[in-house]
Amino acid sequence: MVPWFVLRKKMVHMVCDAVQKICKDIRSLKIQGARNVAIAAVRALAMQAQQSRAKNVRDFYAELLSAADMLCATRPTEPMMRNSLKKALRFVFFRMKKEGGSLSVEKLKRLMQEEEKNYTLNMETNALRIAKIGAKALPKNACVLTHCHSSTVMRILLRANEIGKIKYAVCTETRPLFQGRITARELSEAGIDTTITVDSAAKYAMEEFDIDAVLFGADAITSGGDLINKIGTSQIAQIASSAGIPVYSAAEIYKFDPATLWGGREGIEMRGREELLCGKEFKKVKAFNPAFDLTRAKFISAYITELGILPPQGISRALCKKFSIKNPI
Repeated sequence: MVPWFVLRKKMVHMVCDAVQKICKDIRSLKIQGARNVAIAAVRALAMQAQQSRAKNVRDFYAELLSAADMLCATRPTEPMMRNSLKKALRFVFFRMKKEGGSLSVEKLKRLMQEEEKNYTLNMETNALRIAKIGAKALPKNACVLTHCHSSTVMRILLRANEIGKIKYAVCTETRPLFQGRITARELSEAGIDTTITVDSAAKYAMEEFDIDAVLFGADAITSGGDLINKIGTSQIAQIASSAGIPVYSAAEIYKFDPATLWGGREGIEMRGREELLCGKEFKKVKAFNPAFDLTRAKFISAYITELGILPPQGISRALCKKFSIKNPI
């Protein structure tokens, strides 16, 4: 069988309109949150498979590679999306290798649809498990501060509220796109006593509201246990840590970037100036708009994962034990 990298060089394939639409939605943040982005990306790959007009399995696989490339290029700081797409592509590749010439394009299409369904089901199972583990970890009558909007964090807080453990929540606005307002609205609608504040008031809010725990989502986790998350996470974590407040990150293990085991660095996405500045009066003003920052492991109390509650320093060991992680170089 011809290696995938040779196929990619020799063949140029068109990506279907449905995939391009999802790419646009991810890039514009219409689809946001690492988990939602990953689920959308795998769904897009399944759409590409379903709409493929490839005459043979080699062309079919090359089309999937092209679609995956386009999806991965939308957001540089999304290892969960990359890991999820790699898993789906490996599934197709090994079926091609196993069945050889007896495998048809139509059968591969069916298998890809099944893989996408299984992936979505597995993600839901993991999310429910994290919610139970996270809710159990919070103290009774917990006063929680959170930053940005994370579907995984929301699951934990809603589960904790169901079992009567949440007293109230404080949400930062999360500038510049105010994703924290989404969190505040959803928590309030669920009946949780919720307060919103500006990002720069986080320290004041921790003192004023007697915060028991800070809870973040995650966009990426490095081999050293460092957290990459929405800009502003780092200073909030440092403030909480210095005050003796536990800092948790709720994260599926697919957010771990295996490339960091061998010295790879997780890129920090830079967003456009239009998110910060508009109008002619700012015409000559430059904008520095990083979407994420890095929080050192020493400021993270633990990661709440589907494998359980893991210390930052032990997360790579736990993952290597569960999965076969090989050097990509």
